[in-house]
Amino acid sequence: MKRLLFIIAIFLSLAAEARQPSRGYRGFIEWSSSLRSEKFGLFDFNGNLYTYRQNTFYTGLTTSHGYQIDSMFFIGAGLGMERCGSIVNWVAPVFLQGRVDLKFGKWTPFGDIRLGANMAEGVGMYFSPSIGYRFNWGRKMGVNIGVGLTLAGYRAEHYDVQSVGPDDFKLQYVGTKHHVRPYFSFRVGIDF
Repeated sequence: MKRLLFIIAIFLSLAAEARQPSRGYRGFIEWSSSLRSEKFGLFDFNGNLYTYRQNTFYTGLTTSHGYQIDSMFFIGAGLGMERCGSIVNWVAPVFLQGRVDLKFGKWTPFGDIRLGANMAEGVGMYFSPSIGYRFNWGRKMGVNIGVGLTLAGYRAEHYDVQSVGPDDFKLQYVGTKHHVRPYFSFRVGIDF
C-alpha cells in the first residue's frame, strides 16, 4: 500500500503543474492531523510509579488568511482546533504564518512556518514549520499537501508525593509549570 501511494504521489508531482499565486488576498482552509507518542505514569497502592507509552492522534481544522506579497511570499494570520479523542485533549493555535511558494519547472513545492500561541490547557507557545507540494485546482485555487513538526506548549499543575507514615502519603501542590509537546503533523487543504 505504501508503495502504491508513493507511486501515485510521484506521478501527480510530475504530471501536475500549479500556477503561482497572484498578488493580493489569499486564504487557506486545511484539515490538520498530528501524531504523538505520549508517555503516561500511574501510581499503585504502594507508591510505585509505572510508566507506559501511548500513541495519540489529533485531528481538526485550521484556517489562515492574509496577503500574497508577490508570486512567492505570503504573510497572514490564522487559527485552528485539533482534538485527541483517546485522552480528550485539545490543541487550539492562534498564529502568524509565513509561506514561500517555489516553482522549478512543473514542480511546485512550498515551505510554511507558523508561530503563535496554543490557547488550550493554559496559554503556551505554538511553532509549526512544514514543507509540502501545491497542485493547481482551477484558475485561482490550489490543493496543498504538507508534512512537518508542531511544538505546542501547555501549562500543567505539579504535585509532590510526600510520605507521612509507613503506609500513607499525601500530595502537595508545587505549582504550575510550562511544558512543550512535539507532534508529527500532516495537512491537506485548499488555498483560494
